[in-house]
Amino acid sequence: MKNTLCSARKRARKAANPLAALIMTTLGGGAMAMDLNPDGEWQIRWDNTVKYSAGYRLKSPASVFIDPVSVRANSDDGDRSFGRGPISNRADLLSEFDVQKNGFGLRLSAAAWYDQAYNSLNDHNSPISANRASVPYNEFTPGTQKVAGQKAEMLDWFVFGRNDIGGKTLSYRLGQHSLIWGTSMFFGMNGIAKGMAPIDVYKLNIPGTQAKETTIPVPQLSSTLQLTDDTSLEGYVQFKYRPTRLHPSGSFLSTTDMLGDGAERMFIGNPTANRCGSVSVPVAQRFNNCYLGYAGMDEGKKRPNFGLALNTRSEWLNADLGFYAISYRDTSQIIQTNTAGGTYRLIVPTEPVRSVGMSMAKLVGDANMGLELSVRDKQPLAVKEGVVSPADPGYVTGRTAHMNLSWTLLGAKSAAWDGYSLVGELAANRVMSVDDVRTGVAGRYPVGTEKVNLEKRKTSAGMRVIFTPSWYQVAPGLDMSLPINLGWSFRGNSMIDTSFPFGGSPERSGELVLGVTLVYLNKWTANLSWINYLGNAARQPVLDRDYLRFSLQTTF
Repeated sequence: MKNTLCSARKRARKAANPLAALIMTTLGGGAMAMDLNPDGEWQIRWDNTVKYSAGYRLKSPASVFIDPVSVRANSDDGDRSFGRGPISNRADLLSEFDVQKNGFGLRLSAAAWYDQAYNSLNDHNSPISANRASVPYNEFTPGTQKVAGQKAEMLDWFVFGRNDIGGKTLSYRLGQHSLIWGTSMFFGMNGIAKGMAPIDVYKLNIPGTQAKETTIPVPQLSSTLQLTDDTSLEGYVQFKYRPTRLHPSGSFLSTTDMLGDGAERMFIGNPTANRCGSVSVPVAQRFNNCYLGYAGMDEGKKRPNFGLALNTRSEWLNADLGFYAISYRDTSQIIQTNTAGGTYRLIVPTEPVRSVGMSMAKLVGDANMGLELSVRDKQPLAVKEGVVSPADPGYVTGRTAHMNLSWTLLGAKSAAWDGYSLVGELAANRVMSVDDVRTGVAGRYPVGTEKVNLEKRKTSAGMRVIFTPSWYQVAPGLDMSLPINLGWSFRGNSMIDTSFPFGGSPERSGELVLGVTLVYLNKWTANLSWINYLGNAARQPVLDRDYLRFSLQTTF
């Protein structure tokens, strides 16, 4: 163990060099190119956003979330990995390059980050319940370290253009990019957007992350045909499956140790050192209180995702309308266990989900309102025990209905503030019918038992509201705002989505975020926020993980 500790400390010291370099770049300024060809026919831009962020956990892990290990072995790593104290020490770079002329061009963007907290030893103190196989219990697995600790990846890479066809304009993009339809702002997983772009759940919790960084771009061809000034037809075809990126296994807000990047084990019963099905233990003990090793993801038969949209304006309703029809493979996967082989893997649902919907955007008084309604067929639903097996691989699907209602209100100057914004969204879904799928192999449940998990709720609902009062020129060149962000789950434990309305699908629980944001010369942005999780231990899986977060960023 001594050698392991020394090597980890050496890695931490060595890895601190790029972190320091990025922080110095952020804080030191330095000229970076923007308009590279200001007087030429080609418009060429290179923009870079550099950011430093840090997090600090305010409470030690509560015993109710980590004990007993026989119950918490598959959900305690994220809680145990960080005691009270620092949880992040991170630098980010977002680089964007655009070149165009007469409507034709190229866009490239990439992100890189380094977090020292995930490149050193952690606070995990329970070797027997650690879901790690490749490293000691108090180190992060390579997969977790890569996604949470140090990584660089391409985001956008596509060409674009436009042509006039019979007096109508056809625009198109080919390559890797994100495309989102509908009016949802915070609950895209509950709308049409769910089938169009997988979400990077981990980045949602990184301070200062821009919206364009939280969707995972997909290789695709998308186009828009402008029929009239008020009406357009859109379409897309995606060429590659991309899953939702969950919190990496063992990272601070992870609540499922056997899922996410870096996952390596899943315990069955009390954790032991025995692999399920191992011939080195007596026959009677091979499948009791053992673990399964992660065997990867199975995409199955590849099918393209595609969709069509009609956008128009109704003068009668004085509103913008959208009508959508899409087909996609769900970006969430199903756990398939192979107890005899000692493994588990993630299965991509084979049947495509078909979804149709409509949206309406309208000015109501001083508020911009958005309403989105949709229905899905063949939507995967929760199964008993949360897993299927190779001998009985059938998973449950059904028809579901979804609603998102959003609003944006901008307020004028008053005695209390110079201005304010009130942004919010209410989202709900319901299982309308369940396809009849039953167990085909006897096990815990007899043959013929409905596979759908009836302990989950058919109806779920949640909301998020952000009130942000602002004050301008509180000091020369300095603006200040105090965002108040409340997210609340009225009804969780969803049969449709275990991350709706928030991670873990909490019941009558939520989060309150209070912050202060300073903007200097419209160039430097600093934020300090307090994140407080609401609810009780039985309904809110991250109740003991309140934390402070700070970020400082600038763009050149």
